[in-house]
Amino acid sequence: MSKTIFTGLFFLVCLAQLSATGDSLRYLTPKDTIFLTIEFDSEYIFEHYIERKQTLFSLGQFYGLSLEELYFYNPGLKERTLGVGESVRVPIPKKAIIRYQNNGFDAKKHVPVIYIVKKGDTIFGIAKRYFRMEISEIMTRNNLSSESVKVGQRLLIGWMNMDGVPAEYHDTGGSPYTRRNSAMRKVYLREKGDKKEKEHQGAASWQRESKEAADFYALHRYAAKNSIIQVYNPMNKETIYVKVIGKIPDSAYDNNVVVVLSPMAARALGALDPRFFVQVKYY
Repeated sequence: MSKTIFTGLFFLVCLAQLSATGDSLRYLTPKDTIFLTIEFDSEYIFEHYIERKQTLFSLGQFYGLSLEELYFYNPGLKERTLGVGESVRVPIPKKAIIRYQNNGFDAKKHVPVIYIVKKGDTIFGIAKRYFRMEISEIMTRNNLSSESVKVGQRLLIGWMNMDGVPAEYHDTGGSPYTRRNSAMRKVYLREKGDKKEKEHQGAASWQRESKEAADFYALHRYAAKNSIIQVYNPMNKETIYVKVIGKIPDSAYDNNVVVVLSPMAARALGALDPRFFVQVKYY
């Protein structure tokens, strides 16, 4: 059978399959399909639907993610119990997607990866910008007779191993805080959307002697509770994104304090003094 016929038939089979669910023993099975969308920073996102005996912790382990990262991609998930059939948004690193089948490729150990075309997409952008593939390869693999695509169209891009995603594939480098901060940034961008950013500057305060091992959070005078704000330290050019858990109490801090940071957030900014100068963006 020629490669063109094989990929065409394989594509039709993919469309008949279900989304990613797995079963009570595995998180991906041969019946599953990864349906990708592209979000900020050309990041690949898909939805995994929870099956019986699957937990959020083990789901994160399977896809190489921490619980905190899953919470960042799924606002509100931390505050409730996850039920069977519910979807969890999962980011997938580019390295996890096999774009071409080599001689050792075993189709029985991989699930298809399908990209869902969104508004503004072109076949050139999908091939070159998103997946670094040849246009001709995508057209052949999907039996396309022209380069035109339409919103909602499903394109077979590649395959992913059913054994999961190694944590090291999510390579963000930097300090121990980098991956957590990177996820917070994406939440900030997603929730900000077209809203106008506001800026101010002043002192950030934190409890330097605290040993608390908490998350990235802050008190702020104006930003809405549970929103994400950007805090920039011009002394070392470090930026973090933190969740607002409440307002700054006037009785405890003077007007020069524009944000009160958790110890973890302050240390991620490289803070040394209990008060230091920052610039804040919020919406």
